Amino acid sequence: MVFPNEPGLKSEGEVFFKETFNWKDASNPRGWALPTGWQNVEDGDANGFKFIWRAGTDSIRGRYTFLPGHIYSKSPEDGYFVLPMDEYNFVDGIYTTLGSVCWFQLPEQNCTTRPTVVLKFSQYFRCNPTPDIKVYVSNDLGVHWSSYNMVYETKVNNFANNPYPEVNISDVAGGMPHVWIKFVWNGMARYFWCIDDITLAEAYNNELQLETPWLKMKDQELIDNQGFMYMIPNSQTDATGLGGYTFRAGFWNAGRDDQESCYLNAEIFKNGVSVYNQNSTRTADIWTLQKDTFEILTPSVTSGYGNYEMVLTAKQKAVDGLPANNVYRDTYYVTDSVYSMSDWEWETYASTAGHGNNDGDYMGIVYDINKPTEVNSISCMIMQRHDNPNASTKPGYSFQYWLFKWNETDQVYNEILYSSNVEITQEMLNTWVTVPMEKDGESEFIEPGKYVAAIQQFHGGGLAPDNNTYRFTIGSDKSHRYSDGKTLYRLITGDTWSNLEDLSMIRLNLNSTGAPKNADIVFNVDMKIPIANGSFKPATDFVDVSGTINNWGSSAHMTDADGDGIYTLTVPAVGTFQKIEYKYRINADWNTSEFPAGGPNRVYRTSYYNVLHDVFNNGKSLGIDATTLTASISAYPNPSNGQFTLNVTNPQVQDLNIAVTNIEGQKVYENLVKSVSTYQENIDLSAFAKGMYFLKVNNQVIKLLVK
Repeated sequence: MVFPNEPGLKSEGEVFFKETFNWKDASNPRGWALPTGWQNVEDGDANGFKFIWRAGTDSIRGRYTFLPGHIYSKSPEDGYFVLPMDEYNFVDGIYTTLGSVCWFQLPEQNCTTRPTVVLKFSQYFRCNPTPDIKVYVSNDLGVHWSSYNMVYETKVNNFANNPYPEVNISDVAGGMPHVWIKFVWNGMARYFWCIDDITLAEAYNNELQLETPWLKMKDQELIDNQGFMYMIPNSQTDATGLGGYTFRAGFWNAGRDDQESCYLNAEIFKNGVSVYNQNSTRTADIWTLQKDTFEILTPSVTSGYGNYEMVLTAKQKAVDGLPANNVYRDTYYVTDSVYSMSDWEWETYASTAGHGNNDGDYMGIVYDINKPTEVNSISCMIMQRHDNPNASTKPGYSFQYWLFKWNETDQVYNEILYSSNVEITQEMLNTWVTVPMEKDGESEFIEPGKYVAAIQQFHGGGLAPDNNTYRFTIGSDKSHRYSDGKTLYRLITGDTWSNLEDLSMIRLNLNSTGAPKNADIVFNVDMKIPIANGSFKPATDFVDVSGTINNWGSSAHMTDADGDGIYTLTVPAVGTFQKIEYKYRINADWNTSEFPAGGPNRVYRTSYYNVLHDVFNNGKSLGIDATTLTASISAYPNPSNGQFTLNVTNPQVQDLNIAVTNIEGQKVYENLVKSVSTYQENIDLSAFAKGMYFLKVNNQVIKLLVK
């Protein structure tokens, strides 16, 4: 979709080109058609490897790829563009390793009235052997090209680190009449690259972005970097243990103007209350399209059990055009016994496939013990791939947990504890499995030092078997930024521990108690849309929450004390770290609950502090198309001599259909306004007869009196 390229329409942040890949074409034998002006090319080869259109529900397949389409697409319903190299190289059970240079190019863009140009899109990729995917831009009909790397520190075989790139290409495209933009996959034989939601927009005057955050857990001497930990036992964070997190972040000036007095702010909230707020001591001006890095070295020392939310913000002197991309957030928990780098849910899998895949290989996580303690058990997410059960853990496989301690003198990890050998059952798949360590009254009491909590996996395939026949997989967490060198593997054929690309979900559990076992949950649900369309009437209706917290029964009525349309209920004493499911309902009726067509339940993992903020039915109207809704309209003065000022406030960005009819139903005025959340205009009815008129904006109607 191309928007008019006229100087009068130009504004800060304005989108002038947009493509969501709605390319389905039933009349075309392949089911889709390449629009006019687009190019789709395989350079120099005749393999037939090109980007193809896929419906939003279509998966990506192959020998090593079993994925449910473009998981980061913002418009999955109309399809996406993908280069499925793994599919191309795996046909009729035969695998090849043919790599091609494949690219597609947008229609030529006239940017003469656009002094700045920002390219944005959604992507999902995996690459091998070397990630090499770029966007190329030319302003001289392809004679010269500028390249922009889309890998963003993603390692080989890993999935996209940055699913939503924003690239300021103003230095090449700004003010130029012939701008060519192409997406290039450079010769890799494995995996895929998905693209969707491409937009070209004017840059904001002030647009600072926080690009790369680092979270460093230091010891008291600020020497050893433990890195990010999702769950930390309280005994390991007191004055004799870790000193707390320090922070570092990369800034990128993607705006038109130089950004003045830039600095990094770090704030930490414990159970919703701010307990740490520091700015980087250095401030600096960042020129347009330049980068800089800022640090905060004052440690944030944790204090007691609880939820800790870290918020890093790139700040500057001016008001930022898009403040949402100035912020990075993450949460960690101070527990009594659980030590974990990973959270509860897996995004992908980890294995030693690609390194050895031997029967008896180890995968492990490094944990720093800072105070003497007793080890109880080890836990691991034993995962079976839904997309390819054959190339993953199966019932009948087995495993054993081990704890190794670093021997500084010999520079090796020595075995100190182990568990029994456990055979995998169906019930263990895709769950955390905890096994106690075999204690002897001495070895389980460990001193400060560096340890590896490891799982030794047995699949029965011997040495270096086929990955698609024998492979032991465990969950891998991709949700956080971790330090290198903390996730390791060791082959059964050697003694060396090496870095593993994927984060293995392995926990170390200490013998300690004291953390709260229960906590309240505060449910908040925004009911403004149901109120606006009349499906919820505050005077007569009520909303409740039903779920595993009350055996899917009725809760107390939620209340809206301040009348802002947000209803609240506190449910006391729910078990911590429990996975709950729930839905909101109108009048305790399942027919008027959220997702009445049988959509999924809401899911939440409880912790020490639980305040939920939801929108009823995820903002979708019940019975009325949400795009027809208007939250409130007013016109003043009313009555008047025919001159009215219309004000509109919407719950979300949408189109407005504005019309005025007389008492006989004849339309005397109409207007269509695209994509606004608030709107104001003057309506002149002075040329019409005095009397009653009806102003309608989408589904809302008010009376106007011309006197």
